[in-house]
Amino acid sequence: MPTPDFVLALRERLGHDLLWMAGVTAVVRDERGHVLLGRRADNGLWGLVSGILEPGEQPADGLLREIEEETGVVARIGALAGVWTQPEVTYPNGDRAQYLDLCFLARHVSGEARVNDDESTEVGWFPVDALPEGLAPNSRHKLATALAFDGRTRFEGDGVGGGYAAGPGSAARPPLAVLDPGGVVLRRAGADDVRAIIGLIADDQLGATREDPGDLTAYLRAFAAIDADPAQLLVVLDDGGTVVGTLQLSFLPGLSRRGAMRGQVEAVRVAATHRGRRLGEQLVRWAVDESERRGCGLVQLTTDKGRVDAHRFYERLGFTASHEGFKMSLDVGTGRRGEEHR
Repeated sequence: MPTPDFVLALRERLGHDLLWMAGVTAVVRDERGHVLLGRRADNGLWGLVSGILEPGEQPADGLLREIEEETGVVARIGALAGVWTQPEVTYPNGDRAQYLDLCFLARHVSGEARVNDDESTEVGWFPVDALPEGLAPNSRHKLATALAFDGRTRFEGDGVGGGYAAGPGSAARPPLAVLDPGGVVLRRAGADDVRAIIGLIADDQLGATREDPGDLTAYLRAFAAIDADPAQLLVVLDDGGTVVGTLQLSFLPGLSRRGAMRGQVEAVRVAATHRGRRLGEQLVRWAVDESERRGCGLVQLTTDKGRVDAHRFYERLGFTASHEGFKMSLDVGTGRRGEEHR
């Protein structure tokens, strides 16, 4: 839809001055769990359906109106997932605005997704593990928050809801913990951390044979799936803006052990420059605490048989070498398979 009449009237009085408005965003999913996205006509980025509330308009009514006007989809609201103040934006004509945004979860009821006005050039449904390139950072943040919805609305700034990344960088992501000594910060990873993470994973004899830090295409695709999945946490250790450690924590449901959830720890790395400072120990202990907080009945990990020092490290932290692990590598597209005992 074009700029609302009330905004045009205000601009006649305010000019380009900062205008505070209320906005709504929809994370609409269909029966497959796919999410509804549109490619914006003004900047070419993909994003969630969003819009400005008219004066006196109820947020739910305004959201359903925006969804149908922009995409032709009729939806039903399920829950309020998050509330936050977005960073100030300056439009190409010089107008300045800032929005209080209400992000809702919604379900598809009827209608085929299509370009239904001049705000979008494309509209479509996407699996959460195959999001399109060029997804706007604010939409990625809102989507991740909505996918992690556990019945509690996330309020930005409450110390729980997670930080709003104003741009593609990760510096705005709040710390999950501050480690000792030296104030190294543990935080969620961002897309711009991927190169450093792969460098850490490749920095040993085993990783050097499996990774290719020179081509990040596949890694960035994998990161997008991890970042959008509420059952995945990819974290880094940040020392003054430099990534010096990483760990991936996955939450796995299962029927054994009376249906206990499991925390799976993988890809634990600390840079050689920062070893000997108990950072790895604190990183793993954080993963154990987070698994317990999420209701897991077990924390598990695998480590290569050749990593003898790592075996002693995990045993010292209370892990037990209780099983013999087996893996099979799959060469996608060739049908070749090979066993790995790692």
